[in-house]
Amino acid sequence: MKINRPAAFLAAGIAFLSFAACSKQASAATADKGAVSSTAQPASTPGPATDQAAAPATASANGATATPVSTAPRPWYADRLEKLGFYVFPAPVDVGDFTVASPNGGSMSLSKAKGKVVLLNFWATWCPPCRAEMPSIQKLWDKRKDKNFTVIAVSVGEQKDTVTKFVADNKYSYPIFLDPSGQLGSAFNASSIPTTYIIDKDGKVIAGTQGSREYDSPEVLAAFDELMAK
Repeated sequence: MKINRPAAFLAAGIAFLSFAACSKQASAATADKGAVSSTAQPASTPGPATDQAAAPATASANGATATPVSTAPRPWYADRLEKLGFYVFPAPVDVGDFTVASPNGGSMSLSKAKGKVVLLNFWATWCPPCRAEMPSIQKLWDKRKDKNFTVIAVSVGEQKDTVTKFVADNKYSYPIFLDPSGQLGSAFNASSIPTTYIIDKDGKVIAGTQGSREYDSPEVLAAFDELMAK
């Protein structure tokens, strides 16, 4: 499994993402719509784990530290995806390739999805927020599976039999895969689930979010349609 771990994933928006994660956990106290820890660890910033140091912080006027702000033009899709609750990375990030096994014995590599927009979703059968959003992912799949779109839904830290039974009981048909060791989830900082990324047709990650979302709304469908059309 070759996954690039660029500091670019962590160098921008750390404070915002930490605040977002805390907000989702607070809202989860009254509704199962937040993110839950997959490893009994505090929520971390979405984005692949890094082997490099993040960009150095700079001192602000009041003495606090702040992450440098990129002066590069914002991606054309930034406003739309941010309104849907996604953090948009300053530029698309190449995370290399990975391969995951499916419960039925097949496999899927990110490289095989090149040319398609990918919804990469880390989840678990025991996770209430994950279970809450899964019907909407199924509807998104049903509506866009015949276009340049696919789903890579990765069960983190669970065995094949558990996932197979859950999928069969709930009659889900969108592409579901296994990460029993949690290695891939760890590489993508999915210590809180659901953690979800949008990957563009070039195989680069453009946005991510933690917590449950509705993926079949007209706004989400329109956003994916626009990404597929580029």
